[in-house]
Amino acid sequence: MQFISIKQNFIWPGIACLALVLWLKRMRGLALILATGIAVLASDSIGALLKDWIARDRPCHALPNIKEIASCSNSFSFPSNHAINSFTGATIISLAYKNFAFVLYIIALLIGYSRVYLGVHYPTDVLAGALCGILIGYAGYKYVYLTTIKLLKNRFPATIDHERAETKFSDR
Repeated sequence: MQFISIKQNFIWPGIACLALVLWLKRMRGLALILATGIAVLASDSIGALLKDWIARDRPCHALPNIKEIASCSNSFSFPSNHAINSFTGATIISLAYKNFAFVLYIIALLIGYSRVYLGVHYPTDVLAGALCGILIGYAGYKYVYLTTIKLLKNRFPATIDHERAETKFSDR
C-alpha cells in the first residue's frame, strides 16, 4: 500500500504516458495534458486551502493506537490531497476518453484506500477528497479541456479534423 501512496513512483510511468498521449493524440492529447495539469493544480491548491481552513488532525497524530506504517505528515488531514488530485485526473481523462474510466477510477480508489490503510487519513478525508476531485475534474473538462479543443480547432482546423478522422477510421 505504501508504494501507491508515494508520488515519486509515478514519475517515469507518468512521463511515458504523457509521451504516448502526445504521440497518439497530438493536439487533443496536448489539450488533455494542459487541462489535466490546470485542473490538478487547482485541486491541489483548493485542497491545501481547505486543510488549513478546517485544521483537522491526522489520525496518526490524534489516535494513540494507530500503528504508523508510513511517516505522518505535519499538515492537516481533511481533505486528502492524494484523493482530490487522483480523482481530478481520473475524472477529466475519463470524460475525454471513456475507455480508460474503469482503470483510472480503480487507481484513484487504491490511492485513497492506501491513505486510510497507512493511517494518515480518516475515511471521510478520502471521501471528501474524491467528491471534490470529481467536481473539479468535471469543471476542468467542461471549462478548460473543451475550451482548449475549440481554440485549437479554430487555430488549427486541419490538424484537429485529421485526428478525428483517424480516430473514426481506427474505431471501425
